[in-house]
Amino acid sequence: MPLTSKSPLITRIKRDLPPAAPLPAALQTLGCRMRPLAYMERCRARFGERFTVYPIDMPPLVFLSNPQDIRTVVSSPANVLHPGAGSAIIAPLIGERAFILCEEDEHLCARNATLPAFHHKIVEQHNAMVAEIASREIASWPLDRPFASHPFIRALTLKAVLGALFAGETATTLNSLQHHTLAMLSITETFLLQEPRLRHLPGWRTTWGRFVTERAHVEAQVFALIAHRRDEGAGRGDLLDMLIAAQNPDGTPMTDRQVHDHLMSMIVAGHETTAAEVAWAFQLLAHHRSIQDRLIDEIDTASSETYLTATLLETMRRRPSFMFAVPREVVQPIEIASWTYPPGTHLVPCTYLMHHNPDLYPEPHAFRPERFIDETPQAGTWLPWGAGRKRCIGRHFALLEMKAVLRAALSTRTVQPASEAIEPPRWRSAILVPAAGSRIIMRSRPRTARQPQRRPAHSTTHLQQTSLQVVRQSSHAARTMGHVI
Repeated sequence: MPLTSKSPLITRIKRDLPPAAPLPAALQTLGCRMRPLAYMERCRARFGERFTVYPIDMPPLVFLSNPQDIRTVVSSPANVLHPGAGSAIIAPLIGERAFILCEEDEHLCARNATLPAFHHKIVEQHNAMVAEIASREIASWPLDRPFASHPFIRALTLKAVLGALFAGETATTLNSLQHHTLAMLSITETFLLQEPRLRHLPGWRTTWGRFVTERAHVEAQVFALIAHRRDEGAGRGDLLDMLIAAQNPDGTPMTDRQVHDHLMSMIVAGHETTAAEVAWAFQLLAHHRSIQDRLIDEIDTASSETYLTATLLETMRRRPSFMFAVPREVVQPIEIASWTYPPGTHLVPCTYLMHHNPDLYPEPHAFRPERFIDETPQAGTWLPWGAGRKRCIGRHFALLEMKAVLRAALSTRTVQPASEAIEPPRWRSAILVPAAGSRIIMRSRPRTARQPQRRPAHSTTHLQQTSLQVVRQSSHAARTMGHVI
C-alpha cells in the first residue's frame, strides 16, 4: 500500500502542506542530517511554526512547534495518527516485538508491565548503586588532557541500567553483556539504520556484518538470562521478573522473544539518551564557568539540589538528545490549525523549536539554569520526556543517573573546555550528541571541608525529594496532553 495518495512532488507543487524551503529533496535531507538545529531554526524563522521538509525516499515531514498543535498531535488516537512508524528505524536494535514499537492493547499491556520497575520509589532504591558506579567509573577517567567524554559516559550509564534491570546477576555476566551491547550499538554512529540499502554496499556490508554478529552475542546472553530466571523463579523484583510474570492481552504469558525485545528497548533507550544529555551538560558547564562554580558550591554544601536540577532541566531544553517527540503518520485526514493533513504525511512535534520560542523562553539560546528556579514551565510547553502514550517511562531513573554523574564528577573535579566553542550536534541514530564526543579537560580539585560524607543508601534525602517533585511537575504537564498511562 503506498504511503501517500499523491507523490511528494505533486503534494509540494499543489501546496497541500505548509511551506518548505525552496531546495531539492537532496539538499533538504542534507540540511537535516548535517546541521539539524540550524536548519530547523532557519525554517522556523522563515516559515513560522509550521513548515514541511521533503526528504529523499520518505513521505513529507511536517514540523510543528506551536504548543496547541503539539497537544493535538500527541493526544490523537492511533487510528488517526499512528506513532509506531517514527520509531521503526531502531527495530534492528531492539526487536520487532518491543513495546515502544507496538500499538493499542499490546503496547499498553507491555507498558503497564514495565512501569512498576520505574516507579519513583523503586528508582530510589537504585540510588546507592548508581552513585557507586558513577564514582568508580569517573575516578578512572583521564585527567589534565583533552578526551572525548561521551564514550566513557555511555559505558557508565549502560552499566547502571544493566544493574537496575538485572538485579543480583554476577559482575562477570553484566560486564560481558555491557561489552557486547556497546559493540553492537556502534552501528548508531552510521546511517545504516536509516538507509537499509547501504548495508549491501562494499565497506558498509562489513560494518553491518559486525553489528549482526554482536547482536547475536547480546541476544544469546539475554535469552540465557531469561531462561535462567524462569528456572529460578521470581524473587528479585527487577524488570526481568516483572516481564516474565506479565501477560499478553489474551491472558497468555509473554514469550521469551517478547521479554527480550522489551528488555532491549529499555537497555538501549535507558542509557543512550541519558549519556547524550550528560555529555551535553559537560559541554555547557565547561563553557560557562560561573554556572559550574555555582553548581560546585551547591554540591559541596549539599544544602539542596535546586541548582543541580535546574542545570539539568536547562541542559535538556538547550541541548536535547531528542529534537522532537515521536513522529506520527497520518492514517485518516486530520485538521490542525486550518491545515488538513492527508494520509501518509508524517507530523513531527518539534519540542526543540518549542523550547526555543522566545515568547515561551526569553533569551532561548542562552544557557541560564535560573529560568527553572525563578519560573515554573507552563503545562504543555515543557516536554523534555515527550508526551502522550510514547512518553518516556524511565524519566525518574534517567534524572537520577544524570544527577549522580554530575555530582560524582564535580565533587572532585572541574570541567574545562577542550575547544573554543560548544560542539555542534551530530546524529547518533535518532538522537543528537556532541559532534566530537564532548571533548573536555578534567582537573582535580581538593575535597573541601564542607563536603559531607556519602549518605546511606536507605535514606531519602532532600536532594531526591526535590528531583521527584520536578519530575512529577513535568509528568503533570505531559498528562495534560492526554493518552498517558
